[in-house]
Amino acid sequence: MKRKIAVLANGWNYQSISHALKGIRSVTDKLDIDVFLFLSFAAYAQSASRNAGEDAIFSLTDYTEFDGVIIFSEMLNSTETPKRIAKTLVENKIPAVSVGLPMEGLDFVGIDNFKGMYQMVDHLVKEHHIKNPVFLAGAKEHPDSNERLDATRQALAANGIELKDENIRYTNWEYVASMEFAMYYARLPQKPDAFICANDYNAIAACIGLNKLGYSVPKDFIVTGFDKIAYAETFYPSITTVYQDYEKIGYIAAWQLMEKVEGISHANQVIVSSSFVKNESCGCKSTEEAEPVRHDFCIHSYMNEMESLVKQNDSSEMIGSIFKGSTYEDLKNNLLDYYSKANNFSGKEFYFILDSNARKTLISSSFPIKKTYSEKMCCLIAVKDDKSEYLGDFDRKLLIPDYQKADKPLVYTFTSMHFDDHLFGYIVLSDAIDLIWDTSLNHYMIQMNYNLEQYRKNCKLDEMNKALRNISNTDQLTGLNNRFGMEQNAVPILANANEKKKKCAIMFADINRMKHINDNFGHLQGDLAIRTVASSLLAEIPEKWVGIRYGGDEFIAVGECKDEKIVEDYIERMNAYLKNQVDSMQLAYPLTISCGYIITDPSSSLSLIDYINQADSVMYVHKQQTYEEEKERKQASSVATNIKSLDELPHMK
Repeated sequence: MKRKIAVLANGWNYQSISHALKGIRSVTDKLDIDVFLFLSFAAYAQSASRNAGEDAIFSLTDYTEFDGVIIFSEMLNSTETPKRIAKTLVENKIPAVSVGLPMEGLDFVGIDNFKGMYQMVDHLVKEHHIKNPVFLAGAKEHPDSNERLDATRQALAANGIELKDENIRYTNWEYVASMEFAMYYARLPQKPDAFICANDYNAIAACIGLNKLGYSVPKDFIVTGFDKIAYAETFYPSITTVYQDYEKIGYIAAWQLMEKVEGISHANQVIVSSSFVKNESCGCKSTEEAEPVRHDFCIHSYMNEMESLVKQNDSSEMIGSIFKGSTYEDLKNNLLDYYSKANNFSGKEFYFILDSNARKTLISSSFPIKKTYSEKMCCLIAVKDDKSEYLGDFDRKLLIPDYQKADKPLVYTFTSMHFDDHLFGYIVLSDAIDLIWDTSLNHYMIQMNYNLEQYRKNCKLDEMNKALRNISNTDQLTGLNNRFGMEQNAVPILANANEKKKKCAIMFADINRMKHINDNFGHLQGDLAIRTVASSLLAEIPEKWVGIRYGGDEFIAVGECKDEKIVEDYIERMNAYLKNQVDSMQLAYPLTISCGYIITDPSSSLSLIDYINQADSVMYVHKQQTYEEEKERKQASSVATNIKSLDELPHMK
């Protein structure tokens, strides 16, 4: 049986999760276990509905299908989401480990935010003599941010310094908020001497804000961060920070999970310590010491920029190719066409999976788009071994329609396709750690989600336009095309047939004695007669032919036709259908039609109107023949004026 574990994380923590996956794979690869990474890009700065659409990826699967689960609970920007998932795991007795936040019933790998932060703040007081620091926190309810704030308070208090309430600001981890708060404090008459930040991004934003005001770090202000992201080392000044070894954390979490799976777990709680890293932003590291890292960074920056431009170009080409239509069939065909020629994820498995309900909304806007995944999915494109194919419908519980154990263990990353909390489906990529690390997966999903919503609107607009065209092209009495509809729908049939050197049939039908019906039975009965004939025309019309109400009681049918037998059979069936209708309706008047037709010549330059006039002439000849035959029948059945006995009266049949 295939062995696989689920990992739940947030993609905005791209460096941490990339390092953690390396640690996890050092365990799972040895044990030949596949990793299914469910990745949300929810963020505090985003709307609740958008975050709901991102976090929906965590409800995509049935976790009982996995050997075990690792939740990076501190990354999920919510305590409720990991609690809800943990409750499900415990109820189903699924082995699981929570990384970051203790979850009732789960094993726990904790990160000691406190120790490294305390050491750093204690260092700032004792070595750099700060007295009036500002703390730029993350989100108010975020446990990591609060633990770092608590460590800062205690380290300052141990040195006789109070962290004032007015010197604490919550940034929600936002770049602009951090920069603006730093600039606000720098403008005060009584300026702070240090900015202690909840993470490195906040610290870099603070440095940029201070630089905009002409200040220098660490000369005018000390700035510190947390996390030791790559930019912390390469930024100028390099950021004094706290390091969490996520590769080690991932390794420990994976081993702890597998021991739990095997029933040999020795500990249900492990704490991994953090460590204080001195850099330029507090004045401990000289420029000469920091320069080698920046030197290497600069060497690779141009290459990275060029690769980014190539990826942007590929992404623009993808959007232009895939989203150039306005129907579900367009999307399906465009995906197949694009990925048969190009693959943005060369060497990786790629699956574009559309929710069955979302497919309905692209076909008809009368179906509302839902906020939960359907039981059925449709794989519009699967790329494997650089070959693309349409796999079609499958049960959601399979997650990947053609999933089979590969020769080597893989990491499959699942991300949600959605607009706000309306779900379109999901994307699956194999071994995408590099795309998570350089944030290109995040950018890809932002573009994909935005364009899917625009595409859905285009489909709805196209549907509305078609409805409007149908209203303007449709005869309201019969439902057949009117003269406008003939131009839109019948003229192209003749043009396409001529182009393909094929013949068309132009059939012209006219109601016999229509004036007699209107004059003697009224126009309501006249309308009934017209509708009855129209229904007969439509009921038997060949596939892909077009029916038209050409005038008051004149009708046309147009379509490709190999020989005369096809149109003659159609006329015969139509007359039979009409007779059955008339008999069942017990009309007070006879209702028949006269028909004529023309078979077109593909090499001719005649227009549809020209052919219609010819068919009309043929129909008129048939009508005259019908009238003459009726006249003869009447004369034969009429009573002669010179009858001398009852025996000479004609017999009724």
